[in-house]
Amino acid sequence: MTGVRAGSLGEFYTPRWLAELVLDEAGYDGSPGSTLLDPSCGPGIFLVLAIERARQRGQKLSQIVDSIHGFELNPDSVQAARGNYLEALGRLSEGLAASEVPVFQRDAILGPAGDGQAYDFVVGNPPWVRWDYLDQNYREATRPLWERYGLFSLKGFAARLGGGKKDLSMLFTYAAADRYLRSGGVLAFVITQEVFQSKGAGEGFRRFRLGNEGPLLGVRAVHDFVRVRPFKDAANKTAAIFLTKGAATVYPVPYHLWERDAEGRPSRRRMEARPLGGAAGPWQILAEGEEQLPRMAGGNPYKAVLGVNANPYGVFWMEVRKALAGGLAEVRNLPEMGKRPIAPATARIEAERLYPALRGADIRRWGAVPAIHVLLVQDPAQGRGYPETVMEERWPHTLDYLRGFRGELMARALYKKYHARAAHPFYSQFNVGAPALAPFKVVWKRMSSDLSAAVVSDWEGPLGRKMVLPLETTAFIGTAAEDEAHYLCAVMNSSPVRRFVKSFSSAGRGFGTPYVAARIRIPKYDPACGEHRSLAAMSLAMHGDSTAGCEESIDRAVLGLVT
Repeated sequence: MTGVRAGSLGEFYTPRWLAELVLDEAGYDGSPGSTLLDPSCGPGIFLVLAIERARQRGQKLSQIVDSIHGFELNPDSVQAARGNYLEALGRLSEGLAASEVPVFQRDAILGPAGDGQAYDFVVGNPPWVRWDYLDQNYREATRPLWERYGLFSLKGFAARLGGGKKDLSMLFTYAAADRYLRSGGVLAFVITQEVFQSKGAGEGFRRFRLGNEGPLLGVRAVHDFVRVRPFKDAANKTAAIFLTKGAATVYPVPYHLWERDAEGRPSRRRMEARPLGGAAGPWQILAEGEEQLPRMAGGNPYKAVLGVNANPYGVFWMEVRKALAGGLAEVRNLPEMGKRPIAPATARIEAERLYPALRGADIRRWGAVPAIHVLLVQDPAQGRGYPETVMEERWPHTLDYLRGFRGELMARALYKKYHARAAHPFYSQFNVGAPALAPFKVVWKRMSSDLSAAVVSDWEGPLGRKMVLPLETTAFIGTAAEDEAHYLCAVMNSSPVRRFVKSFSSAGRGFGTPYVAARIRIPKYDPACGEHRSLAAMSLAMHGDSTAGCEESIDRAVLGLVT
């Protein structure tokens, strides 16, 4: 099962140079007496390279066959690995039948553990499959193992909303270390980099212990290949982990960041990693000269939240064509912006329930302009959609429009889990609370590689001046005062804070989450403090003219404020 996988989208096999590096860093040199297993060997690149090293050390056929083994679930890959194994043996393979090659068809997680042999080295590239894409039967079959190894760290609502999303490579790493690695042995796996910096999904993995009282798994080093992209045709974040069974992880861990130089050749920078906010916290990756960054960590008195969840987009996202008499608006839904098949529709609905809305794509540093509107039918005080009786009385046209999509709205997974059980209206929405209605909001992109924040309030559009609502691809902090919002925006957009966030949050889905903002030590705004007022004024100036040239002054002020 070697390779990076996304459900059934295919396999991406390990390039030779990466497999060579993994064996080098693990310390496998082919010396007689060293045993090695690749428990997800695919066509056998790690086995081939191990055999080459063993032959260079003068090992005989019997020694190699006894010490270099592979497991693989895919029968076609088993046959390919056996053929490559024989080819790597060269003349030593004479008289050895393919059936005698020690590559076995086996599920390394659920299958039999073999003859109970414990190996000196367990290496490879385990399958990467997100929990959401695992077959339901396989989820249930492996669930006891996830729990036994402590890999489920979040429960309930937080887990269901994505904080608890796992990748099969996590379980594979722990199961392989438990079942096949001897005490003191080295495991070296190509794995997703997200396990080191994701919040809920990585916390259990970063315990680096087999269960509550089992052996420790001491991380020796990590190599980060995200910027090199060894699997060019796969959207993944590649890293390699090296750990010793029975040893404690000693921080800081050597962290090798690989990049490409001007000629496109791979090169690496030596950095250090340590957990932030607790032993299982996201790793902060620091280079030399960044000693001040850890001082930015601490409690944030401001609570960031996710933007309004108005799914499916094709029902709740709107293009406002024009305002009509009687408080109505002519609108068109936007099914082309979502993934679900939604019928196109035009309608006349009450303008009162429509708000200009911000997606992550609408935000740039120091500015944000809504490109769509959102239909809001959630009662923020009650946490459910307004009752149908209220809708019928106050917004009947909107209710008629929503009834046309009753089936699609009731089929939503989150609706079934949280609203249907309580008999809430079928159009109920998520992430609509008091912060969404705050007069001022500091908003930023939630899925990105850098922080880009802006202050928004209301906006003059086709329905007049109305409050702006951030959507679920954003995160935000709501404030009652404009100067406080601009103060926060200056802090969030400053180079020191952006570098601090990058040090512990990897680019992508989790980069700009509310959890990230909670890690920044931001002093509470004090209108009597001249430095705070100055930051607010500079942010206001940058919103008026992004070339105002205040960034260096903001950076200096923020660095002194948060370190």
